[in-house]
Amino acid sequence: MKGSSVINRRSMTRMALRTLPGPVAERARASRRRRRQQAAAVRREERTAARRASLLAADPEVRLVAMGAQEGPGRVVSDFTVSRAKEHNLRLVTDVLDEVGVTFFLVRGNSARRYVLGVHLRDRPAVFRAMRARHDLSAVWAVTPGPGGSVGLASAYVDGGLRSGIKSGLVVRFAEPLLAPSGRVVGGLELGCDVEFWRDGEDLVREGSQRLEEVRCKVPAPALAGALVAPRPNRVADVVPVSAQVPGQVMIGERVVPTFEPFTWPLTDEVTFPVDLVYTWVDGADPRHVQRRSRYSGEAPVGLGANASRYASHDELRFSLRSVHMYAPFVRHVYVVTDDQVPTWLDQEASGLTVVDHRDIFDDPTALPTFNSHAIGTRLHHIPGLSERYLYLNDDVFLARMRRAEDYFHANGIAQVPFSPAQFGVGDVVRGEVAPNSAGKNVRALLQADFGRIITHKFKHAPHPQIRAVMAELEQRYAEPVARTTRSRFRSTEDLGFAATMHHHYALLTGRAVPGQTRMSYVDIAAPDAAQRLDRLQQKGGIDSFCLNDVDTPEGSREEVHAMVGRFLRERFPFRSPWERADA
Repeated sequence: MKGSSVINRRSMTRMALRTLPGPVAERARASRRRRRQQAAAVRREERTAARRASLLAADPEVRLVAMGAQEGPGRVVSDFTVSRAKEHNLRLVTDVLDEVGVTFFLVRGNSARRYVLGVHLRDRPAVFRAMRARHDLSAVWAVTPGPGGSVGLASAYVDGGLRSGIKSGLVVRFAEPLLAPSGRVVGGLELGCDVEFWRDGEDLVREGSQRLEEVRCKVPAPALAGALVAPRPNRVADVVPVSAQVPGQVMIGERVVPTFEPFTWPLTDEVTFPVDLVYTWVDGADPRHVQRRSRYSGEAPVGLGANASRYASHDELRFSLRSVHMYAPFVRHVYVVTDDQVPTWLDQEASGLTVVDHRDIFDDPTALPTFNSHAIGTRLHHIPGLSERYLYLNDDVFLARMRRAEDYFHANGIAQVPFSPAQFGVGDVVRGEVAPNSAGKNVRALLQADFGRIITHKFKHAPHPQIRAVMAELEQRYAEPVARTTRSRFRSTEDLGFAATMHHHYALLTGRAVPGQTRMSYVDIAAPDAAQRLDRLQQKGGIDSFCLNDVDTPEGSREEVHAMVGRFLRERFPFRSPWERADA
């Protein structure tokens, strides 16, 4: 009876509208449509709220999180790396496709941040049905990728609600946002798995679609017979003819993923050589180090070269290593260069890490002990077993998002060096000026004499790509000034900036480096606004790395600054790296 009443009311409403003048009736109909749309939106919100409540009650690891302007579920994890996050999202899709028998193949997508699967367009309804059935009550999102891989959250699939913009799209991204215990997103939608719906070439020819016009520029129409055509370009080919549909496979984690043989090719722009990473580290609070530094303090010049902040440790190395573990899967081996010290938390037996003492790389024992980073920089390329190309990091530099070897080296081995807008200044070296300026001016004089070119700029506090052959060549060509820097126990205005300024500019002048692009943030942790800048940095996206530099923290503020930095780093990098002792 209730249904009959509703029908009668609707019939009466329609009859009443017919009796009204045209403009009045149209306004009434528009008002009626708005009310119905508003009521439907309210019902959707109520269903969404109910589903979220059920999900949150059923799974304690799921929390609500804001993704852009939209809120939805994410999963709290106890460990995180970008590699495992990408694999996790890939499995979310492949497990379902395997279960329902939908054929798929791996595509070489344009971004290293995610995996891409190709599925035939005829299977699109089956994919959506299966994904919704499996993830009906879960933290999995589906979104529509935009140009360049950006995400259109307006058409998101959350809490079991699949919108028409996604169901009719040719590309959809599935991802489960991954959260730190604090609730901060560590692996967002950018690491999801894209599913592309490919079409038969004959269908494009028959329909004469706009995509056909794009494809014809690459493949003659006769070759489209039996071909598969992608909805967008990729790194290899967005048209796979019959002759190229040779089965291949790629090992991802512990899973073999099917693909076509061309998508397994090693490409000319891919780095295939090993890349290691070198840290220099010191604990200035170590009583033995303090004693040695005091013993030789008479050799220290006036200025920043010998101030206590240069040797202060805020446990940065532990968290910088965590950032490498999270974001740099390409690193083959890590070397930590120390002065007869090892952090108490560091596992020296861990695979992929070697502690290198100064004695292992300095061939002149009279140059030790040294408290000069410029001197240490002249000897890094002597580390036994170090790869020909490697990255040099100070321990106060942290990776902020996924990095690739190609971000630091071109595939032909040319380094991409991180120029800074900061300059050395002009004029002669001035006693007491900051060491980076004097070290840069000294390099400038040498390179000007040999190349007739003038260097003016410093380099960013970021990972520095290094080439061992360049370092060895510099050591031989400028033997006397390099040896003088090596023997300089404390920073001096006579030093060379060897590992960055000299290496980078010389490599640039001899065709082995080019200016690179890197987005980084710098925070002087002793600055009055350091706490505010750290808060902004915690929320900031779009940067590759950041540096927390202890320039000259006043004695009375060191404990407070140490606590502030510790809080920030524990929040930013909460997951242990494999190089930490389990009991530390």
